Amino acid sequence: MRQELIAQLNRWHEEDKYQEIVDRIKETPTILIDEELATHLGRALNNLGRYKEALKWFMKTADQGKKDPLWHFRVGYAHYYLDQLQDAIREFEIAHKLDPEDEDTIQFLEWSRNEAAAADTETAEEEEEE
Repeated sequence: MRQELIAQLNRWHEEDKYQEIVDRIKETPTILIDEELATHLGRALNNLGRYKEALKWFMKTADQGKKDPLWHFRVGYAHYYLDQLQDAIREFEIAHKLDPEDEDTIQFLEWSRNEAAAADTETAEEEEEE
């Protein structure tokens, strides 16, 4: 049963059926949502643009994710789209350190740094005008 569920969640992910993933996992009592299901749920929520909710589920797997570059990427991704650039940079830097070859991480890290620098410049210019 468990293996079938995970296989179904993976199929839905490949088919971009993220809401089906969320609906199926949320049928499970919260107390029974383990780290693996929480990761699937967080990933689906990220893909649906529900970043705050995704972060909540990723935080439930933080101990497991400490050395997982994909976990750090997913957390950084959520922070990036929440416009929490410093948090995104921190997570993408960790992901990059753990997996220096991942092109998505490199791209998001660059975007986050550029946007943070632009925001800092804008803030400095606004302060000068005052």
